[in-house]
Amino acid sequence: MSALTRAELMKLRTVRSTWMVLLVLPVVAVVSLMDAALDPVEHNTTVADFMDVSLAVVSVVVAAFAAALVGGEFARRTVGLDYLAVPKRVPVLAAKVSAFAGVGAVLGLLSTLLATAVVVPIAMGRDVALDGAGVAVLRVLAVAAAVGVLAAFGTAIGVLVPHPGIAVGAVVGWQVVEMLLGMAFGIGDVLPIGLVTAVAQRAGTAALPVAFGLLCLYTASVVGVALLVARRRDLA
Repeated sequence: MSALTRAELMKLRTVRSTWMVLLVLPVVAVVSLMDAALDPVEHNTTVADFMDVSLAVVSVVVAAFAAALVGGEFARRTVGLDYLAVPKRVPVLAAKVSAFAGVGAVLGLLSTLLATAVVVPIAMGRDVALDGAGVAVLRVLAVAAAVGVLAAFGTAIGVLVPHPGIAVGAVVGWQVVEMLLGMAFGIGDVLPIGLVTAVAQRAGTAALPVAFGLLCLYTASVVGVALLVARRRDLA
């Protein structure tokens, strides 16, 4: 881990909003319970089906959190202090992407563990076949990694949209667009936020690397554009 990434993580530990984002965990529990208990039986045929809504919630929250904090740094010009310490912008922004990806991965891990603990008893009560231990562990780790990647995606949005409120609106708006495209054309599970759920559903299958790789490709593209924009942005 680079010194810049450690500095970004230290900065995140001292920001109140970093700890407030943990409030998404009880939301995950409630949403998982409601989704599992209220959704028709035919819609939930695997354990992953029981947690698709809660994983979507976590994905949006993590991406919006990263976008808001990074967008806020540009809006308040505090990112200029980072540039004074390290004149090269690419390493500074890469450290931010890495730090938020790490925080996102941890939150994704905790959320998936909590969602699994909530939905497994309900799945057992409905005679839904449970996954083997290997698949269950793989799902938790894969979703954690996917949420981390999506946090990097949100970081790039914050760079591209240098205002916290508008950056959050961009993330939420994109989620709405994904939902509409999913309903209209059935492509929701190949779009960035929907791919987190796709990763959970494809754990233990050959399609898992494809879903995760596509998410990484989306994120790398957006991060690349964000780095190019940031290098040319005047902070004055």
